[in-house]
Amino acid sequence: MMFRQAALLSSFGLLVLAPLPAVAGTVRAVSPSPASAAAGQTVTVTVSGTNPCGAANVNWGDGTAITYAITGLPSTHSHAYAGAGHYSIVARGMGNCDGEATANVEVAGPPAPPVPPNQPAPSAPRAPTSAAAVTRVSFTPAAVTARQAVTIVVDGQGTCAFVVEFGDGNKQDFNTTLPARVTHTFGAAGEYRVIVGPVAPCTGKFTETLVVQPRGGAAIRGIDISPFPAIVREGVTFKVLGSGTCSYRVDFGDGNNEERSKPLPDSVAHVYSAADTYTVTVTAVAPCSGSTRRPLTVLPPGGH
Repeated sequence: MMFRQAALLSSFGLLVLAPLPAVAGTVRAVSPSPASAAAGQTVTVTVSGTNPCGAANVNWGDGTAITYAITGLPSTHSHAYAGAGHYSIVARGMGNCDGEATANVEVAGPPAPPVPPNQPAPSAPRAPTSAAAVTRVSFTPAAVTARQAVTIVVDGQGTCAFVVEFGDGNKQDFNTTLPARVTHTFGAAGEYRVIVGPVAPCTGKFTETLVVQPRGGAAIRGIDISPFPAIVREGVTFKVLGSGTCSYRVDFGDGNNEERSKPLPDSVAHVYSAADTYTVTVTAVAPCSGSTRRPLTVLPPGGH
């Protein structure tokens, strides 16, 4: 459990506070549009809920599941179904976001070709003879730093051949009984798309986003404001200083705030509508750490 600590005034005039207790967002609903579509037609889902939320996993119900890196809810994502069917879409919060929501979509296939005269109707397709499938991909530990080994857990059933693309230019082939565990080390901090692609007859392709933090962890270390002082109705740029990919909340002091999940340093803009002195606060969301606060004077038009 984290506690508040006394504020310290640095030599740069920044008031640095200890991290506040972690706040987690929650996925509460997922809404497909359209709810009935044709095979090959794009279906768009809107994932909604409460923030902060830096990632959402959408399992489209046809063997495709993707973790999307987002800046907050609501977020929209699109997918096209190859064949007809009744699909259950499941959206889950990831990272600093939890919760789960489910919705259904009906997909109709193209009409069957006409049967030539005196020809028997085509027989129904046979069910696959193999039940081998990848059903889930996860990472252990969930918070990874550069040059630290991470285990990619490939859940499923049956004997499955699959290829893992790690997103850093490396890939590896496997042929084993599921579930399986794959170990890899990322040499540098960054955001990587890890793809687990099964080889037929095994099914269930997954694309997951893994954020690798720099050694020492992601942290907010200060804020630069430009121009300083600011002018009413003129743009102000806030540059959040630090390292790693960080989810954080910036409170502009005028009743407005914004939640972001970006690699640091990160810049965000804001416009003030009234002259006054405001306190700008930036607070990290775990596992990112750090908090900073700085006063900002906003002058009337003309700067007087």
